[in-house]
Amino acid sequence: MRRFTKHMGLTGCLVAAIILCLPWTLMGKNAQLDKVRRYVPDTPVRTPELDEWTFSADRVVGDHTSEYVEAFGNCTLAMGDNQLRADFARYYQRTGWVFLKGDVRAQWGGDFLQADEGEFDLNTMTGWLKNGRLFMAKPHVYVEAERVAKTSGNTYNFKNAKVTACDGEKPAWSVTSEEGEVVLDGRVKLYRSAFRIRDVPVFYWPYMALPGRGDRQSGFLPPSVSSSKKLGMQVNLPYYWVINDEADVTFYQNYMSKRGYMQGVELRHAEDAGTRGLWMVDALKDNRRAVTEDDEWKDYRGDGLARPNRSRWWVRSKYDGWLGSPQLKVKLDLDLVSDQNYLRDFQNGPNGFDRTRQEFLETFGRDIDNKDSTLRTSVAYLSRSWDRFGATGSLTYVENLEFMNSNGRAGDNTTVQTLPELNLFAFQQQVPGTPLEISADAKYDYFTRNKGHSGHRMRVAPELKLPIQTDYVTFIPSLSGDVTSYDLTRYQGYGNQTVVDDGGRTQYLDTNATKKGFQSRATWGAGFSAFSEMTRVFSMAESPLPEPSLAGTSTWTRLKHSIVPRVEYAYTPTITGQDELPYFDRFDRIQGRNEVVYSLTNILDRRRDSVILSPGSSEGPQASVASDYLDFLLFRIEQAYDRNEATRNDRLADYKRRPFSDVLTEVRVKPDTFIDLVSRAWFSPYKSSLTETESYVRLHKDGLGEFTVGYDYLTKIDEYKRYRDKTMSILALGAKWEINDDLTLSTKYRHDFNSQRDLERTLALSWAAECYTLYMSVSQKSSDTRFEIGFDLFNF
Repeated sequence: MRRFTKHMGLTGCLVAAIILCLPWTLMGKNAQLDKVRRYVPDTPVRTPELDEWTFSADRVVGDHTSEYVEAFGNCTLAMGDNQLRADFARYYQRTGWVFLKGDVRAQWGGDFLQADEGEFDLNTMTGWLKNGRLFMAKPHVYVEAERVAKTSGNTYNFKNAKVTACDGEKPAWSVTSEEGEVVLDGRVKLYRSAFRIRDVPVFYWPYMALPGRGDRQSGFLPPSVSSSKKLGMQVNLPYYWVINDEADVTFYQNYMSKRGYMQGVELRHAEDAGTRGLWMVDALKDNRRAVTEDDEWKDYRGDGLARPNRSRWWVRSKYDGWLGSPQLKVKLDLDLVSDQNYLRDFQNGPNGFDRTRQEFLETFGRDIDNKDSTLRTSVAYLSRSWDRFGATGSLTYVENLEFMNSNGRAGDNTTVQTLPELNLFAFQQQVPGTPLEISADAKYDYFTRNKGHSGHRMRVAPELKLPIQTDYVTFIPSLSGDVTSYDLTRYQGYGNQTVVDDGGRTQYLDTNATKKGFQSRATWGAGFSAFSEMTRVFSMAESPLPEPSLAGTSTWTRLKHSIVPRVEYAYTPTITGQDELPYFDRFDRIQGRNEVVYSLTNILDRRRDSVILSPGSSEGPQASVASDYLDFLLFRIEQAYDRNEATRNDRLADYKRRPFSDVLTEVRVKPDTFIDLVSRAWFSPYKSSLTETESYVRLHKDGLGEFTVGYDYLTKIDEYKRYRDKTMSILALGAKWEINDDLTLSTKYRHDFNSQRDLERTLALSWAAECYTLYMSVSQKSSDTRFEIGFDLFNF
């Protein structure tokens, strides 16, 4: 819908121009002389009717009794702003036939027509033009034809035509055709046509359909052409098919010289405001297999996974809708792939991983698993909400690529499938007659897997809060509970189960220690949140006077400083005996918590007063003062203290106690609309150094471009509470230069200082000319080197 919609105006404009430039066809009635006023110099001029055409010429021959009326010199037929001019006009009064000759020109609804000759039957709305040239201002399209014939239906036929969106005698591109037609439903059909660049034929096409500005139309989209080391020469030719007003399909004919032919299908539909779906599938018979590690692309080696399959595919979709009632909402996320390398091999192009991920995020606001992940998650979700309560149900299937293509036995797959999950919850609400607020969550899951324990789990978690607010502080204590029950339907211990905890450390749980039968666990938690806000407003300058001579000036007149201290505390007792419980997800191992988090946030907000002009009276424009506000500086510092870590006696010989967390400092600066600066840094009080940073600066201005510098740093850590196995230090540079209104140059560079290698080097050039857009890019990554070129002929 989105790509083809901007092309839809072409044929509608073509049809409108031909019709509107022939004003007789718009009368909607037989031509009558009382509606075609002849020019008679001696006759007093009267104001014409709204639906009346006025006719004038240097000389008129004939009257009401004549078979026809002829006009010579500056013949003009006009109604309002619409005009038709010719050197000679002959009107047959009995048959309603009009003949025009010599420099025929028309202006109608912003469109223009030129021709040498033309004849029209105003009763049957048929006729023809000789050597006609049409220009449609919207969407800026020219059509030239040796002969244009209007048939009795809603179609115009033409011979030896040229269609283009470019100006000049030698347009940058054009399409010539021996025959063609314009249909009033908004399409230009060309038969035995040739695509030309600078009037030089490039390729011949037996049939071609160009879009118009009416309804969406089916047809081929501009191809995408690229070349890469991994895939070879690649040509992707999409075909767009309009099914109906609510649905369309794009077929991707994708040929790669090193891999073969890939067929892609993309279905989009939106039946109503609450329903939309995007369904995509791609498949190919790959010319290349990776039976051994040496066969793999160099970046894939070392993962212990082979790819012997030639049949490769990717099925993915997202859907939002309702079932029976709009209040019963349905969501579906589908993501299934043939092998662990598919998404890394085919991440570029119109139906690649990067474009698919971006479209899912923009359309549905939901992401998909990373292309490097060996797990692909599919979820079907059903929900219903009331004023105070809600209910959800879901089915979750996780595809583990490590057990596909003979990489692992399916019977050894320990991946947990949640089929189904039912969740009932009460929104936070006040307990009647009390100041207490309550919320609750009741969740049922059935977990199954090929290898390991399977069974039921029921979890109930209520929470009480008591908000207390004074003039100086807001204090919210809370008390929560957690009661969880298990009932295994299959007991299958297999030794150690690998689990990665929240700190990034790998742990091994003994599945043989799990007890059979029904089990339960109960715990509780408590805590509080306390915060305040102190503000002060400083006067910086007087507001400027509303004088026209000061128009365009601005002054910072007020500065507000806000300080927000916050303290949060959470306590959960340490539970023993959890090794006897099965492990399905993180809720099955509750860690004891005794931690306080404290932070201080500073915010600077400015008020700016500007003098602006507005239309005034006869004395001239009037000046006024307008104000705008901006949080131009935020500074936050945060740290946590873990009481459990301070009293820990476990593994003291390996790990020293470190109860204080890293100190987080966050800075956000935006002094004006053209600059953004964000920096987050974590400083370890024990290492006396940074352990993590996230920073970027972005400068941007419309009409000029933008420049971005970003730096991410993660150090290798081995502590009791957290673990990272490697250091990451990545610099990212990006720039876009709008050289002029047509030409844009952009570049991207990423470098990993830890491995001393470039991750990406990309250079792209986009040329948005008057009648086409051309883009080229060269990208070099560790996984591939790629050159891509594409174009869009209808740059409207």
